[in-house]
Amino acid sequence: MRGGPVFFAFFILFTIASVAVPVPLFPGNMVLVWFSLPSADSSSLFSAMVNGFTYGLIVWLVFVLATRRLDESGVAGSDDKKGRGQRNSKRRTARR
Repeated sequence: MRGGPVFFAFFILFTIASVAVPVPLFPGNMVLVWFSLPSADSSSLFSAMVNGFTYGLIVWLVFVLATRRLDESGVAGSDDKKGRGQRNSKRRTARR
């Protein structure tokens, strides 16, 4: 479920970057050619959204695969390491 915000953040980031940068970026510029869409103001927004979706999807996929690999190796969030490094009331003993 953590992948949704990652995709959304990078979708917004790449969409805004595609609108702000006056250079045509792949694959947004190619979609306009493939579907022979007219070159208008709305086509640059469409191109930016395609770029945002494509690059957001790539970043999301890398995030999901990396998270899965870390979870399988036991590095991130394993239950047997829960509480390690924290003072636990059960571990405290009174010294006399």
